[in-house]
Amino acid sequence: MKTLIKYLIVIFTASILTAACSKLEDEISPPLTPLGVHPEGFAKPGNPDFHAVWFKENNYNLKLCQQCHANNYSGGLTGTSCLSCHTGPEGPEACNTCHGDFSDPAQISPPRDLSGNTGSTARGVGSHLSHVYNNAFGENIDCYECHPRETGSNDKYVYAHVGNPPADIAFGEFASKSGQPIYNFDNLTCSDVYCHGNFAFKKEDSEFQWIYADSLIQGENFSPVWNKVDNTQAACGTCHLLPPEGHLNAGADPEAKTCSYSGCHKGIVSPEGKIINKSLHINGEPDGGLK
Repeated sequence: MKTLIKYLIVIFTASILTAACSKLEDEISPPLTPLGVHPEGFAKPGNPDFHAVWFKENNYNLKLCQQCHANNYSGGLTGTSCLSCHTGPEGPEACNTCHGDFSDPAQISPPRDLSGNTGSTARGVGSHLSHVYNNAFGENIDCYECHPRETGSNDKYVYAHVGNPPADIAFGEFASKSGQPIYNFDNLTCSDVYCHGNFAFKKEDSEFQWIYADSLIQGENFSPVWNKVDNTQAACGTCHLLPPEGHLNAGADPEAKTCSYSGCHKGIVSPEGKIINKSLHINGEPDGGLK
C-alpha cells in the first residue's frame, strides 16, 4: 500500500511539472532570426534583407561574420563559405566590398559609393576616378594621400576610415609637400594641396636663375570642388599659369606650346602642349632640371 502511494505521488508530481514546463515553453517567443540562420534574402542583391544593408546598419563590422564563418571566411561553424562570391584575394575584406566596383577587384574606389550612388556629382564619388585611376596630369594618387592609413587588430582589414560617412580625411606626405592641406566638408573643396598648385621654387636655390622673373616660381594654389567633375577644373593652366607666376613670360603661353621648345621641358610636354611623361609632372620636383 505504501509503495502504491509513493508511485501515485511521483506520477502526480511529474504531471504537474510537465504541465508547468509546457506552459512556460509556450510563452517563450522564438527569436526573429534563429542563431546561425540569416533571414530570407540575405544573399540576394536588391532584397531589403540583403547583407550589404545589414552591414551598413552595423558599421561594416566584418568581425561579426568571422564568429560563424571563420576568420578567413571559409565556412567555419556554418560550413558555408563567403569566398564563393567574394572571390578576390582579400575575400570580404577587399576594398570594393563596400565601395568601388564589386565586379572588378582592381577598382576599389568609388564609382559606387556606400549608398549605391554612381554619378560623379555625388559627394561620395566625386573625383575619385580622376585621382586614383585616370589621372591625366601625373601619376595616379594612392588612397592614403587623402585617407588615414592606420589599421586595426585584423592585419588585413583597414578600420580607420570605417564608420559613418563622410570618410575621414588625413592628407599624406606628397599632398602636404608645401604645407598642411585642408579639406572643407561643407563646400567640398581642397586647399593648400601641393598637387593643385601649392608650390614655390626659390630663385636663390636654382642653378638656372636666368629663367626667374621674380624671387619665386610658384603655383596658383587652386581650390577645386571635389564633386564638380565637368572638366572645367582640369584645364592645363588652372593650378599654375602657363608659364607659372615668377617664370619668364608668365602667363603668355596659355596653350603650353613653348614649354618644350627650348628643351627645358622636352620629353615632359609635347609641342602641342600635352603632358607626355606623367611621372615627371606633379612629382614634387621642378622638372627639366630647374630648381
